[in-house]
Amino acid sequence: MPEPTYTQAITELEDLVRRMQDPACDIDLLSQYTRRSKELLEICRQRLTATDNEIKALLANIEQEQPNP
Repeated sequence: MPEPTYTQAITELEDLVRRMQDPACDIDLLSQYTRRSKELLEICRQRLTATDNEIKALLANIEQEQPNP
């Protein structure tokens, strides 16, 4: 199964949180939901870090290209 996009991961995380907060949540599924949430959070963290690094590099490149006054 391919890794979800950032948006897909956030949507799935929101769904898992709703399930875990439901008083009728099956306790036997709680650890499964928690494991999956951890995986999704790591995917999101990696995407955010990669995007942040890319934006910083692009901004640094723009600054280098601008002539000094």
